[in-house]
Amino acid sequence: MNIAMGSPMARVVSFDLYGTLVDWRTSIDSYITHILGTGYVDSFFQCDLESVSRLEGYKPYSEILGECLRRVFRGAGKPWRDLYREALVIAFAKSPPFPDTLVGLMLIKEKGFETAVISNTEKRLIRITLAGMEHLVDRVVTAEDIGVYKPNREAFIRAYRVLGIDYSQAIHVSAYPQYDLEAARSLGIRAVHLNRYGYRWEPSIERLEDLVGLIS
Repeated sequence: MNIAMGSPMARVVSFDLYGTLVDWRTSIDSYITHILGTGYVDSFFQCDLESVSRLEGYKPYSEILGECLRRVFRGAGKPWRDLYREALVIAFAKSPPFPDTLVGLMLIKEKGFETAVISNTEKRLIRITLAGMEHLVDRVVTAEDIGVYKPNREAFIRAYRVLGIDYSQAIHVSAYPQYDLEAARSLGIRAVHLNRYGYRWEPSIERLEDLVGLIS
């Protein structure tokens, strides 16, 4: 299946970052398990999705991370210290790339596509995350840049306006239907699922390298 067939030729592949290109779940899971024990991670990620979904404006993502961690602490009946938030933000920012990410991005750029990241984060944090792989991402747009969070459709409207590209020229890739793919597709953007967590979506790929055959 080739999603480019019958459609205008794409020139930009945009990506979600955390959970799609880098493994934030393992980073946060390991950190929360270390300080609280097992059984609390799902509550944290549910809080994250609820928080960004109901926000109409912008607040720093580091604050959202801290608020969700503090809510998990309250639910666990554990004493809170502010240093726990600071450590979580660092652990999040230093989330490593998935094994297929680097080669996948290289192959996509080798085919002549521009690459972009559209991410629910802050500029200072994304600089840490992308350190050493900046050359593989041509453009970066954060929630801090556009003042709104995914899954709000307005995040994609503003992000593509910043990128200066038409929806017909783009393909968006994410591991998350609920954060990214549903909103992108509602605007007519070709949306591809990278299967990290078992969500159902079509089209879907198992490794980032597989995207090349899908879009060429």
